[in-house]
Amino acid sequence: PRFLADTTGDGRLDLVGCHDDGVWVSLQDEDGKFAPLSDEPALRAFGHAEDAGGWQADRHPRFLADTTGDGRLDLVGCHDDGVWVSLQDEDGTFAEPLYVLDEFGVEQGWSSVTEHPRFLLATTPDGPADLVGFGPQGVVVARGRGDGTFGPARLVLNDFGQAQGWTGARHPRLLADVTGDGLLDIVGFGDEGVWVAHGRGEGRFEQAQFVCRGFGYADDAGAWRVGRHPRFLADVTGDGRLDLVGFGGPGVYVARNLFRHFRTR
Repeated sequence: PRFLADTTGDGRLDLVGCHDDGVWVSLQDEDGKFAPLSDEPALRAFGHAEDAGGWQADRHPRFLADTTGDGRLDLVGCHDDGVWVSLQDEDGTFAEPLYVLDEFGVEQGWSSVTEHPRFLLATTPDGPADLVGFGPQGVVVARGRGDGTFGPARLVLNDFGQAQGWTGARHPRLLADVTGDGLLDIVGFGDEGVWVAHGRGEGRFEQAQFVCRGFGYADDAGAWRVGRHPRFLADVTGDGRLDLVGFGGPGVYVARNLFRHFRTR
């Protein structure tokens, strides 16, 4: 996996990649050019090789996020045994990873990145980054403590999981603020169309509501397929609300966001 992120706080996006032997970083300068890679990785961890942790792209999601509130991006990954965190210090270097949570890993039933998407985002405005995942039984959240660690993982919503018929091969699931209230909502593309569970803050969500008939797997919802038809949330009207945008068979489809439901054109 490779990322574009501001790792130094200078307002410029840097290149960060997890290679075989660990994490490599290329800083962007004032001219928009990227510095050559150094002779050694920035961190010998989170890599594919055994001596760098044996991380695999299809099983072990990795993230860059500020988990401490110091303005610096840390490395967070979900391995077989759970969650590991490497904090970035004032010099821009990354500390040795720490094992912080026995959840969200393959050994706890999170079999793959595709089947069980996981996100590292703040569910409360101005709060620390939380771990949100779509597990076998539904939506699981581990609240960030603001020090690079996380509280216990809790099942917060019996929906959007394998037990409710959601699969990675058919049903994309996203986190985004679709109402503009500053709280993250869950958006899922199911068989019959789009479902939204509005965020309540502090890692909680309301029950999912059906908001749009379209963009779904079933024939009467457009016969959208994960491998062929990408779908996004973006403000295409400039009204500050995220709309649904999808690239279907005939072309581009848009459903306008009308706050609590979406209207297709």
